[in-house]
Amino acid sequence: MPFIRVSYLEQQYEACQLERVSQTIMSALVRHFHVPEDDLFQVFHAHKSEEFYYSKNYLDIERSDELLYIQIMLKSGRTRKQKTNFYEDLAEQLSKTIPMRKEDVFIVLVDSEFEDWSFGNGIAQMLQRSGRGDMAHREIVSSARESFGEFAPAFVGYSEDVLFGDLWRREQLSLRDRSMITVTALVMGGMTDELPYHLRLAVENGLKSEELVEAITHLAFYAGWPRAASALQVAKGVFLSDSAEALV
Repeated sequence: MPFIRVSYLEQQYEACQLERVSQTIMSALVRHFHVPEDDLFQVFHAHKSEEFYYSKNYLDIERSDELLYIQIMLKSGRTRKQKTNFYEDLAEQLSKTIPMRKEDVFIVLVDSEFEDWSFGNGIAQMLQRSGRGDMAHREIVSSARESFGEFAPAFVGYSEDVLFGDLWRREQLSLRDRSMITVTALVMGGMTDELPYHLRLAVENGLKSEELVEAITHLAFYAGWPRAASALQVAKGVFLSDSAEALV
């Protein structure tokens, strides 16, 4: 659910180049943030010189009049690593497809929540869908490939094709519900190694950190106090670390 604004000096880019900018941004969003390919909402603004200002060397980056301001509003929950990888990849791809200087790629990500969006009809569609099965079709990328790569290709394949490619995308449960069920199962089983990934995924799927902490607290009386304590220690590390990174 990203909304993208691209601003530039008039006469710096031709229509065909702007079309490639649009496509390149969308491709990077799909790769790094798993945005649906048809979730496309972008506006491009050409500005006169008296409307367009920038520092030519702030932070020792030499900018030119080909500067692109790319502002992307999207759902919160992406990790610092996802964001930094996105910046690097988008700048690299734009430098090749336009082509343009990477120094002239200025990106701003603006986090938002489901209640901050209305796609039409005066309705907060994402707020409604976050609690139902409507979002079950969204692709989720498994961490198995990053963890095991070519060491266990069959395991990676089953994780990507069956677990996250099929089961997680079934519409009978929302992604929010599936995340809550998965976190509960991991806590109950004392499987803390898998918790960091699924806690972050749960936030991406609409659960708040305080909701997850409360769920683990509730489970202390059913899963056992030591397992809940271990899970809370993991959650503390994940949420405090992510909060700190968001401030950097």
